[in-house]
Amino acid sequence: MAGLHIIFDRASSRRLASRHRGFTMVELILVIVLVGIVSAVAMTRFFDRTVYDAATAAEQLRAILRYGQKVAIAQHRDVFVQLARDRVSLCFANQDPCAATNRVRAPGGENSWSDATRAACGARDWMCEGRPANIAATINGNADFATIRFDALGQPLDPVADQAANLAVIITGGGTTHNVNVAAETGYVF
Repeated sequence: MAGLHIIFDRASSRRLASRHRGFTMVELILVIVLVGIVSAVAMTRFFDRTVYDAATAAEQLRAILRYGQKVAIAQHRDVFVQLARDRVSLCFANQDPCAATNRVRAPGGENSWSDATRAACGARDWMCEGRPANIAATINGNADFATIRFDALGQPLDPVADQAANLAVIITGGGTTHNVNVAAETGYVF
């Protein structure tokens, strides 16, 4: 009986070993082909910077708007946020281009000095950021120049009508859309 048990154990271990040998060549080639297809699709999406540029431009605009509002409150004076086709900048006077004496200094003493900023702003020490060429922006329903003024209380105002104003900017790029808004009464940037 003991000998029969050993034969049974050897036979079952051979069957288990034959079942767990590994992958067949066809399975390996199929997996390699599938990984290659997925990689080709993912890599083109990964290396397309337009999606990242659009998200960065939206976050950068929110930060500049919040900074302009904080400077207006802290210095108890008007700050004008100028949104143009190629840039967004902060100025203490409603003039385009902003004179060097009226420019709001960047929080760290200098802006990003990216290629787009260098082309659109000209100077490095003020709060001005260029918009990448592959990003489109619509400001309050059009793609032209717009200005909003933060008063000493941080309320956004239309510089011409001198009344509370909403700001709505839609930034698009790489098939994505980002909304940047400023609430009229409170100046809340979202």
